[in-house]
Amino acid sequence: MNADLRNLISLQDIDQKIASLKKHISEVPDKVRTLHEELVRLIQAHQARVGLNQDLAKQRRARESDVDMMRTKLSRLKDQLMTVKTNREYTVMLHEIESGEEQIRVAEDGILDVMEQMEAMEGDLADSDRALAIRKEELDREIKNAENAAPLMESEVARLGQVKTDLEAIIGADLLGRYHRIADARKGIALAEAKNELCSACHVRIRPQVYAELLRTDEIHVCDSCSRILFLREGDKA
Repeated sequence: MNADLRNLISLQDIDQKIASLKKHISEVPDKVRTLHEELVRLIQAHQARVGLNQDLAKQRRARESDVDMMRTKLSRLKDQLMTVKTNREYTVMLHEIESGEEQIRVAEDGILDVMEQMEAMEGDLADSDRALAIRKEELDREIKNAENAAPLMESEVARLGQVKTDLEAIIGADLLGRYHRIADARKGIALAEAKNELCSACHVRIRPQVYAELLRTDEIHVCDSCSRILFLREGDKA
C-alpha cells in the first residue's frame, strides 16, 4: 500500500478516536446531571412515602384522642343517667348514650382502617428503603465513574493529538490539505474502503477502471460519487 495512504488511514483512525472521545467528554455533564436528577427523584419519592406514613400515624393518634374524649363523655352520661328524675329525661339521655356509643364504634373502625394502611405502608417503606439504598449506591458509583472518566479521556485526547501532529508531519502538505478538505466536507470521513467494487461510505459502485487501478497500483484514487479517497485493505490486492 502507498505509504502516504497508509498514513492517511492511520490519521483518520486517530481523528475518529479523538472525535469519539470529545463527544463522550461533552456528554459527561449531562450524564452526571441526569444521574443526580434520578437520585433526587428516588429520594423525594421515598420521603413522600415516609411523610404519608407519618400522616397516618398522626391521624391514628388524633382519632385515638377523640375516642378517649368520647369515652370520657359517655362515662359521665352514664353516671348522670342514674340521677334523672323523669322518663323523658331518661329517654333523651339514653338516646345520647346510644349515639355516643355509635360514634365510638365508627371512630374505632376508622382507627382500624388507618392501622391497616400503616401496616401495608410499613412493608412498602421497608422495600422502598432497601431499593433506594441499592440504587443510590449504584448511582453514586456511576456518577463517580463518569466524573473520573473525563480527565482520563482528556489525557487520551492530548496523547492522540500529539500522535496526530507527528503523523501529519510526515504526510505531504498537498495530500494532507486534500485530506482535511474532504474530511471537513464529509463529516470527518475523508477515506473510504473499496470493498466488493463499492465505496463503503456512500455505497455507490466504483467504476471498473478505477477499481482495477486500485488493485494494480498504489496511486491515490477518489470515489466519483462522494469524492472520498479510496483504499483497499492489506491483502485485498491480487
